[in-house]
Amino acid sequence: MNLDLNDLINEVAEKIILHWNYRDLVEIPDAVRNVGSHVQEIYLKWNKLKSLPLWISDFSNVTNLYLYGNNIEHLPDSLRHMNNLAVLDLSANQLKELPICLGYLKNLRSLLLNQNFITSLPQSMSQLKNLERLFLSGNRIVALPEWLGALPVLGELFVDNNLLEEIPNRLTLSNSLSIISVCSNKLSYLPLNGFLSAPCIRFNSNPCLNYLSLPVLYQLMCKVQYPMSEESGNAIAHGCFRSNSKTNNCNIKTKLLLLSKNNSEHKKFVIELPRQLLVIHDIYENKVISLWELSLRKVYLSRFHHTLDISWDPPNVYVKQNPILDKINFGIDKYLKSLIPFGLLLNGPISICMNKYCNEPIFSEAWILLGSGKNTFAIPTIVILCCHRCATEFIKTSNFIENHDIYVYMCQD
Repeated sequence: MNLDLNDLINEVAEKIILHWNYRDLVEIPDAVRNVGSHVQEIYLKWNKLKSLPLWISDFSNVTNLYLYGNNIEHLPDSLRHMNNLAVLDLSANQLKELPICLGYLKNLRSLLLNQNFITSLPQSMSQLKNLERLFLSGNRIVALPEWLGALPVLGELFVDNNLLEEIPNRLTLSNSLSIISVCSNKLSYLPLNGFLSAPCIRFNSNPCLNYLSLPVLYQLMCKVQYPMSEESGNAIAHGCFRSNSKTNNCNIKTKLLLLSKNNSEHKKFVIELPRQLLVIHDIYENKVISLWELSLRKVYLSRFHHTLDISWDPPNVYVKQNPILDKINFGIDKYLKSLIPFGLLLNGPISICMNKYCNEPIFSEAWILLGSGKNTFAIPTIVILCCHRCATEFIKTSNFIENHDIYVYMCQD
């Protein structure tokens, strides 16, 4: 046994925090296995590790494990036994897939996975009930799972520089979210409903995103002191809201063609709506709501009391969702799953009707108008309503100005 290895063993035996950054380690020596059960923090940043040893779980008291800047491609299944882990940093590695074992880290509070090659998250991570901070920036994620919105204490979510085309609707129902950062993605829209937790949403450099819903816009405006100024431009988001930036290289399936009513040149642009919204009407269409949509609304209202209160001056939005504790509802859950895709209920409505006297949930069919309201600046703004009557009442009682004719059509990729 050489002196360096002896020194390493002695260091492990004597310390509860191991600072092993920048040591050119290719592996963690087996010789330290039996002397590290007391260690609480391990720093292994900027080494040359390709994997972790199968016995890593023998360091059972480790709470913080930092592996930033290695070459790790796979994680051992034994990682599941590190029950005390609170912080796990695997950023700047070579991970393409995440193992199921991550879902067993019940005490994990911060998970850092930036700058890898990850394309999706395993379902097992939905069991991370103590997770507060999740960092996924610089990966190859196209879609986030809806269950992220069900993590009870998730407060910070960073998914910048990925390939996201949408944000899970269920995040609007999270009570704990304080920050969502999705800059430099391929978003065509943000969720239409107001967020229960009114988080700060960062979404700069999404050139395909060219509108916001009225409640989300108002919630964002409350987060910035000067939403629009000559010096800073649009402080809500840079690199978005370019009406003419919707080009063929953005994957659009359901589109609205918008023709300006106030422009003699008939200026037009296209927006994309959430894929769950299957039937679109403008305020002049007095149509009967489908039985499918009525059924979704009825079942949802039997389980939740969900309100959306829009204040015009000053602009603000108050969103609440309270479960209705009805024993009958719990007894019919299995039956409902056989009739209705249950995710539609768990993930919440795409919006609540914006008529202040209504608050009907909206799932797949809506009346919409696009224009601008007081203090909404130059950002195209969409309003979602549950029926023709609410649409006409909204126009009468609000200061919202509809300024586009709307044409609905489909586009096959």
